[in-house]
Amino acid sequence: MKVKAILLLVGLSLSTIAFSEELTDAKKAAIKELMDITGSAQIGEMFAAAFLQQMTLALKSINPEIPPKAFTILEEEINAVIREEMLEKGSLYELIYPVYHKYLTLEDTRALIAFYQTPVGRKVIRVMPQLTQEAMYAGQLWGQSLDPVMQQRIAERLEKEGIK
Repeated sequence: MKVKAILLLVGLSLSTIAFSEELTDAKKAAIKELMDITGSAQIGEMFAAAFLQQMTLALKSINPEIPPKAFTILEEEINAVIREEMLEKGSLYELIYPVYHKYLTLEDTRALIAFYQTPVGRKVIRVMPQLTQEAMYAGQLWGQSLDPVMQQRIAERLEKEGIK
């Protein structure tokens, strides 16, 4: 009886894997469209800006007398590499497709695309960065407000348990 139950579970597991959705070209196209609509595709530009800032600071600390032309070259080359890798080769997308695929079906992706094309969806895209930043700040303030209470309760509990 146990063997039959184990075989049934293994069979069900394999059938679930067999019926899972493949990462097709159609799904990749939908994921790319979703990323473009939501601005997620701008991650390359954000990386380039952050990398440029780090490199600029590093170069200035190594050589404060470095000519401004060096920073122009630095910016041009960083942007060129990002453009080539992201737009021409699509290397960033190829890394991100499996992540979206893991959590969203093709139908989910299409539904999100449809939503983000509505007025409310466009508003969500527009306000989400600021909303997220402000919510994170509120969460930090909340956490900081709990610190004294937590410290007091921990100290009282340790004392009660005879732990010093």
